This record gives sequence, structure tokens and C-alpha cells, in this order.
Amino acid sequence: MAASPSLYEELHDLHVTRGSAGRGVDDRDRARSQSELVRTHLPVVWRFLRRLGLSPEDADDVAQEVFLVAVRKMDQIGEGRERRYLFGVALRITSRYRRSQRVRADKAAGDDVETCKSPDLDTDELLARKQARVLLDKALSEMSADLRTAFVLYELEEMTMLEISTITEAPMGTVASRLRRAREQFQDAVKQMQRTP
Repeated sequence: MAASPSLYEELHDLHVTRGSAGRGVDDRDRARSQSELVRTHLPVVWRFLRRLGLSPEDADDVAQEVFLVAVRKMDQIGEGRERRYLFGVALRITSRYRRSQRVRADKAAGDDVETCKSPDLDTDELLARKQARVLLDKALSEMSADLRTAFVLYELEEMTMLEISTITEAPMGTVASRLRRAREQFQDAVKQMQRTP
């Protein structure tokens, strides 16, 4: 399941359409840019939050906060750097959210992180994808937050180590070490799951 439709509507209502009457051309352009930012990046940010171990409800709450910040700071987001900026904000808000809500960092992600809606896939393929997601989510849930973040950003979101270093505010060597340890843990977890019936 992707970000809930109500989350799209709430973000749109809160940030884009508010006060549209009497706006100038610059304000309309800004509102259009804000709407495009949310429409383009909300599913990716929501999926990232779920991969970090948040429940669907918590991911909705944190995603809304992420886009509240992003919309307020639109002028500070460099062209082509929206995803990196949003992931950085998402990491900081997730960390704060976990501390304030006492949400367990290793809460397992559910089967709804991604859905397969392609009519071209047969039942066996859909089942195989679902089983692979379950294995991935279980392996991720056993990693520490730092290792999980490095693994998800590099392997799943296809970011560079430099981008991850910037987002996590960690030196490149630390990112490389976390990624190496995360890969090892992931491979060990997969081997263990394959051995258990």
C-alpha cells in the first residue's frame, strides 16, 4: 500500500490550496511547485519511512511533517536535490518521532510497503514478490537504525555514499562501514531464513 489517499488530500489542503484566492503569479507558481513536490515525492518518502520500520499510521504522520518542513523551506531546496533533502528531513523527524512517541526502532514493516498491481504478473510472480518483501522486511527489522538507514538508502533508494553521508551527517568512512556491516547482516539473515522451514 502506498501513502494513504487521505494523506495526499490533507497535504494538498494544508499547503497548496490554502489562501489561493487573491494570489499573485509568483504565489500560484509556488503553490504549483509545492503541489508537484508532494505529488512526485510523497510515495517515495512514505515507502522510505516504512522501510525504516514505521507503521503505516506513523509513516503518514511523519510524512506529513516532512512535507510541512519542505513546503516551508521550498526556496532552500536545490534543483534536483529534492529527494536527498526530503530523506534527510525524514531521518531527523523519524528520530525525533521515535524518541517522543517511544516507537520501537525495530518495528517490523508490513506487507503493504509496496503493492503489485500489474495485470501482467501471474499469481506465482505476485506470490514470489510478496515472499521476497517479507524476507526483506524481516532482515531489515533485525538491523540497527544506522545500518538499516545506510542499507535502505544505498541498496533500495540507489543513493550514492556521498549523498548518504550528507543526509545522515556521517563521514564517508562511517557510511561505508555501516553499509558493509548491513550487507553482512542482510546476507546472514537471508541465509538463516532460507535454512528455517
